[in-house]
Amino acid sequence: MSKVVKQLLTPAETRERLGIGKNRMYEILANDKTFPAFRIGTTWFINADKLKDWIDAQTNNR
Repeated sequence: MSKVVKQLLTPAETRERLGIGKNRMYEILANDKTFPAFRIGTTWFINADKLKDWIDAQTNNR
């Protein structure tokens, strides 16, 4: 049986991974066009695979 990998994260799950607060999370969602997220209605989803790439890019931009 293959292992199921969760591809989409909620903002709460993403905040936990990044170690940031709710306000900072929604600031990133609203203002950072490079952040790997999209909305369906009022619900945000974050691509788990691309989140690592985004983190790497942020590290390289320092």
